[in-house]
Order: sequence, then structure tokens, then C-alpha cells
Amino acid sequence: MHTLSYLPCRFKLISFAVKVLCSSSFIFSVSVIHASPVEPKTQSAATTPSVTTPSFAISSGQLQQAIRALAQQAKVNIRLDEGINPALITPAVQNARSVEQALQTLVASLGLHVTGSVETGYVIGISNLPTMNVLAAREMKDKTLSAEQFSASSSLANIVRYQPLVSAPATASGSGNVWDSNGNAGYNIRGIEGNRIGLEIDGIALPDAAPKPDSTSMNAFAVGREYFDPEMMQEVTIATGAQTAGNGASGLGGKVRFRSKAPQDFVSPKDPVYVAYKFAHDSGNASRLHSLTGAWGSQDVQAMLVVAKRDGEQTKTLGKVAPNPDDWNSQAVLAKLNWNIQSNQRLAFTIDTFKHDSQRVFSSRINPTYPQGVKQFANTDRTRFSVDYDHTLSTDWIDHLSVRAYTQDAKQKDLSLANYVLSGKVNYRTIETSYLNKLNGLSIDAEKKLNAHAINYGFKLETSNSQRPWREDRLVIATGEHQITNKNRMADMDGQTIEAYVNDRIGFDLLGQSSTLTPGVRFEQRKLTPENLKTYIIGVPVAAKEIQEETSRFVTPSLRLDIQHTSNLSSFAAFSRNTRPVSAAEKTGTYDSFSYTGTGQAYAILGNPKLKNETSDAFELGLNAKPHPGVELQVSGFYNRYQNFIDYVIQPADLVNYPTITFGLYRPENIGKAATWGGEVSAQFRLEEWSPALRGTSAHFALGAANGTAENSKTGQRDFLPSVAPMKASYGLRYDDPSKLFGAALNGVYVDAKQPAIDVVSGGGVTAPRFAMPSYSLFDVNAYWNIQTNLKLNLAVYNLSNQKYWDYANSRKLAAKKDANDTAAALEIERQVMPGRSVVLSVQLSY
Repeated sequence: MHTLSYLPCRFKLISFAVKVLCSSSFIFSVSVIHASPVEPKTQSAATTPSVTTPSFAISSGQLQQAIRALAQQAKVNIRLDEGINPALITPAVQNARSVEQALQTLVASLGLHVTGSVETGYVIGISNLPTMNVLAAREMKDKTLSAEQFSASSSLANIVRYQPLVSAPATASGSGNVWDSNGNAGYNIRGIEGNRIGLEIDGIALPDAAPKPDSTSMNAFAVGREYFDPEMMQEVTIATGAQTAGNGASGLGGKVRFRSKAPQDFVSPKDPVYVAYKFAHDSGNASRLHSLTGAWGSQDVQAMLVVAKRDGEQTKTLGKVAPNPDDWNSQAVLAKLNWNIQSNQRLAFTIDTFKHDSQRVFSSRINPTYPQGVKQFANTDRTRFSVDYDHTLSTDWIDHLSVRAYTQDAKQKDLSLANYVLSGKVNYRTIETSYLNKLNGLSIDAEKKLNAHAINYGFKLETSNSQRPWREDRLVIATGEHQITNKNRMADMDGQTIEAYVNDRIGFDLLGQSSTLTPGVRFEQRKLTPENLKTYIIGVPVAAKEIQEETSRFVTPSLRLDIQHTSNLSSFAAFSRNTRPVSAAEKTGTYDSFSYTGTGQAYAILGNPKLKNETSDAFELGLNAKPHPGVELQVSGFYNRYQNFIDYVIQPADLVNYPTITFGLYRPENIGKAATWGGEVSAQFRLEEWSPALRGTSAHFALGAANGTAENSKTGQRDFLPSVAPMKASYGLRYDDPSKLFGAALNGVYVDAKQPAIDVVSGGGVTAPRFAMPSYSLFDVNAYWNIQTNLKLNLAVYNLSNQKYWDYANSRKLAAKKDANDTAAALEIERQVMPGRSVVLSVQLSY
């Protein structure tokens, strides 16, 4: 019923959006990047340049004021990319003979870059290279990684390999139940992970990871969040600290925002055609990548098509236990069409698809219950359509308007097959599980500059539908009888969300220093409506009566202060309150043993409709300095508080409401509170500033250390927060030939030793000691060679020294060996060993 009603619903939404955009009150445009528009004004006689011999002069001052003055003189649109401090001090411009020359003079000393043209307008951003930019925090200097360092890998973890206090926890194949999938469940940022970290692509949230109710731990996941191919991405922003109000995914402990590739990343008026083919091979998992990128552009229209196909097998490790076999392949397609209706008006269409198939064998499940292991066929499928509209205009309320209408359909399906022995009887289990998420939305973002104010505001309307069916066909071999069980691991849920936000960047002088104050506030209302409750936990009918329609609302404020002390020194202080709404899986997630025991006595894990939203308060201080022309330094410290953490708690027997549940009843409750604190420092060095002989040579260093505590309000237990990663440092030396013919980099990572504390919140009552992970150092080499103008060779060697190590985010739940004869614990420890030396080789032919 949902599938039939959903299709016309989402197309009605798109139709409505198009009608709105076509009305007389709107003019079409496309949002390429969030930026600050400048309203062209009538030029004065003093600033009107000569038609035949233009000359531009701009006084030294704040960056935002300087580009506004230049835009007025040149009668062009100049925008400032999101995340750049508008209060940066620019040098004076004298007698510049072109807009480009004036812009280069303004931004040359700030480490910024200019893209665009007189016809399309200019954008001042961090980088114009085909790289993935990784921002440690909003307004701070970007950290960049070459695209070749991650695009040949299908793992989310490799993207943040060199980032301190950021990791991507993954579930080992076969570590859960036989019907559970595996993979990355998102990111861990400063000790907070899973669904508490927002994850989105082009402003559209990806589905949550699906928790395993039968594991009685909210931080254990049956389905991950790997819904895309890194080859489709151009940039990632990692918001690690206090966050300014805005549209997008909810992030209790941080957000990870991916921006997909776009035509303007490859073509320009000077180079209107781009075609590239890439082949890559990764020895670590025997994978092969074939990708084809084509882009074409004129003044009015730009188009792009990116296709990527991968195939491979299980990742080889240095552990003494062989990994479970895994034969996988994936296909991704990204198509975009931009239409520049006028110089300040754009319309864009996007089709984004991803499909991943795996054939796995859980040989780790070989035991008397599953004597032959388990075979699994896993499928991930995500499709997104969106229409983007962007317009720079001049009204009393809006300078720049961006509108996006979108629909997204994400599915994860697993089919597990196994011989199962119970009470001496041999059965053949066929288990089908799915996690289905559909999303429709319309978001509007606007900007208005008014004297010293830069106001951003917007709202979003979104509808969703989530389902998690579970079906088993159990064949009794001796009799040929089929025992079929249909049940849902959560109630079918329809959602309606309304979001609105506003923030204002206010420029002012603070004791003679250029400063910016950014207050913000965000409102969200969410309505959840359960559907098809007759299929929900049929063995416990009373539970379905608890699930009711519900509406929740919350408001989250934020405040940030940036001070430009000198042209080479700035600082910031930030605060934000964040909220993560309770998910449908937490409110209604369920598992029970009635399918095994029939109608008698059983155990059950139920959801909890009365859960409160999780909240956090984030505080951060930071410093950006340039003590030497060749040195850029960033330092930050943070303290975060978290309330109402959700996890499972065993319930007392309830013979009135649940008379048949006598073997144990678990339900989630708001039982936890936590605090994290720590600091990060990073530095970049351009060594040519010390010696011309070192031209093209650079170095970098980054270090992050944190700690945290957790308290269980139910039991009173208090201990260190085990999800906080150990201290991590990364460093590297890079050389790029001045002619860009070749280049190479040596990168190193050091991670300190750590023994995880007992998890007092989500440990499920486990008090046994955890495996103590030793420290380790890794070294990687990356090199490229432009063999010809259109032919490029890339080589990366990871874990050069073939170091045996464990990743803390993946292995912190491992039990320590009780003694030398504890083979079960030893085998699990060996299964979590990380990969040894691997080589990634790629060749790209471009035109």
C-alpha cells in the first residue's frame, strides 16, 4: 500500500516545487555552493572604471567589504564561499587592470582561490583543485587530501585516515547474528558515533544505521550507512565542534557533509569539454575500479556524467584467522545538468544512483548450531533525484535564494541461508531482512546582507517512510514442513518534519579589532505516524497498542564569536545546543523468541514510545595563526556535555501486561549522560619560504587528544567513555614539482595504546575486561606522475612497514583473553586485525 501511494506523492511534491519556482515571484537559478552574494549598486563617478582602460582600486579592510566594493566598481557578482571568515583583512588594491587581477591581489595572501568569470560571476573559495577538502571546524583553515588518496577505495574509513579524533567504525563480517549485514555505521567524531553523527550528501540526509535490538545495545548495528561511492564525491566537510544553525541532517556530536561532483569542477569558458577515464587496482581487497567522467559546458548550459564500477573481495588482514569470504561489486552513476538562464540565475537537475551487491560466507559462524556456516546475499540500493534553483537578486528580504526539491529511496536487503540444528533437529533457514527508507523534501535557504549584518535563514519540509520487515522460512528437513514467520523488527513509520533556522553574522569592531558575532537558532517539529501495526510483534499484541501518533518539537540555539586580531592572527569561541530526535527504530524496535517457542513463554526486546530526545551542549575555543610566511597554525579546545543517552535496560517482570514474557524483557530508556573534552592542533609548512631550493616542498602535522566520562543514571555506575579514541597524530612531507610533472608524499600516523573502559551505558551489563590495544605507527607513500599532458599515473602504498595493528573504533568491544587457553577470545581478537601492506595503482586518461 505504501509503495503505491508513495510514487504519486513524491512526484506531486516535485510538481508543487516546480510550480512554485515558475511563479512570478521567483526566477530560476541553481545553487552550486553556499556563498554570500553582493548586490550591484549604481557606481559613483569616483569609482566608475574607464570602458577602454579599466582600473580598480580597493582600500585595505575586511574581506567582505573589499569584494563588495570591487563588485560595485566592476558591475559583476562576487560571492564568498561558506566557511570563510568575512572579517579577514585584505591588502590594498592599486590600479588593477582587470577584475581577475584585483581579486588575485585581494586573496593571494589569505590562501584563497578565485573561480568563475565576468559572465557567470566569481566565487572566492579555499581550493580549485580536484581534491577532497576536510574541514576540522567551520571557519578554520581547510585540511585537504588529494582525491587519489581515497577515490580508489570503497571504504569510508580511508577518507579520514589522517584526521585526528575522527574515525569510521566498521562491523566485522559475521560478528552479529546470521541475518545481520556488516560495514561502516558512519563516523566517530571526538568520541561520539553512530546515528549521533549527522551524515548527508548535497544537503540530503542519509538513513540512520539500523540498530540490532536482539543485541540489547543501541550502539551495535545490523545495517551500516555505506550508501555511496567516494568516486562520486568532490568535497567533504567534517563539522567537529559547535555548529551554526542551518538545514541538513541532525548531528548530536558532529556532522559529515559530502558534496558530489558538479560540471563546474571540470569545465570553464576557457575549457568547455572534459573527458576522463580512470582505472584503479587495490591489492588489499583485489578490487578494480573503472570510472568515466564526461563534462561539457557553454555559457548557458553545463552537463556532467560520472559512472563508476567496482568489484572485489574480502579485505586481507594480518590476523591469524582468515576473513570471511566476500565477493562484491558496485555501480554508481551521477548525472547533472545546469542551465544558466541568466548570469545570476541557474537551474540544475541531479540523478544520483548507487548499487552494491555482496555474496558472503560467514565461516566464522561454524559451530554445532550452524555446522556449515551461513551464506548471505546482501544488496544496497540508493536513488536520489533533485532539482536545484539558485538566484542572486535584490529585494528587501533576499540577496541570494537557493531552493531544492528532492526525493531519495534507500534500501538495504539481506538474504541469509543456513543449516540450523536445534534440539537435535536439522532445519534449513531462509531469512529475508530489509531496511527501507524513503525521503521527499523541499528546502529553501536565503541570504540577506544589511550593512554589518549577513543574515542566513531558511526552512525545510520533509516526509519519510521507514520499514524493517523480517521473514523466515524454516524447513524441517526430516518432515519437509515449512514454518513461515513474518514479523517486523520495528513498526512501519511515516514521518513529517518541519525545520526552520536563522543566523546572523554581525561585523563590528571590538577594542579596535575586526570581529564577527554569529547568533543562530533552529526549530524542528517532527510527527511520527505508525502504520500496519497488525504486523508488528504479533507474539506480543499488547505492545502494538503502545504505539501512537506523536509530535515533538525542539529549539536549538548557537552562538559564535570570531576576532581578527591581526592579519596573521584570529581566534574564535563557539557554543551550540544540539538535539537528536528519537528514531522510529528506538521507539518501536523489537525482537522476540516466539518464532522459536511458539505460543508459550518467551523473551522479548521492545521499543519505548516514551523516550526523550538526546541533547548536547558543545563549547569550543580556537586560534588560527600565521607566525611566519611559511607556517599556518590552528589550535582548538572543546568541552561537550550529553544528556538522555538511549540504551537498553532489563525490565522487571510484568505479568499483567506481558504474562507470556517470563524469560526476560528489555526496553530502551534515557539512562545515560556523558561529557567529552580535549584539543586538536594542526600546522602546515611551506618550506620554500626558508629556502628557494625547497620550492614545491611542504609538510604538515596534526594531533588530537580527548577523554570523556559516562554515567548510567539507572545503576549509578560511572566510568570513562569507551568510545573516545586514543591520542592520534599524523604528519607528512610532500613534494610537487614546480612544473607539476610529478610529486610524492610520505605520510605517517601514530596512535597511542589504550584499553577501553567498561561501557556503563551500552555495555549490556558486561563487566569483563576489554582487549587492550597496543600503540602503532603507520607509514604511507603516495606519488603521481603526469606521463603526458593527458595521462596521469598514481601510486599509493599503505602501511608500508606491514605493521600489525588494531583500530580502536572497530575493536574496543573485544573481550580480553581470560588466560592463555581462552581460544574463543583469541580468535575474535585475531579476526579484528587490520590490513597489512597494500598497493593502490591508478591510471587516468583525460582530455
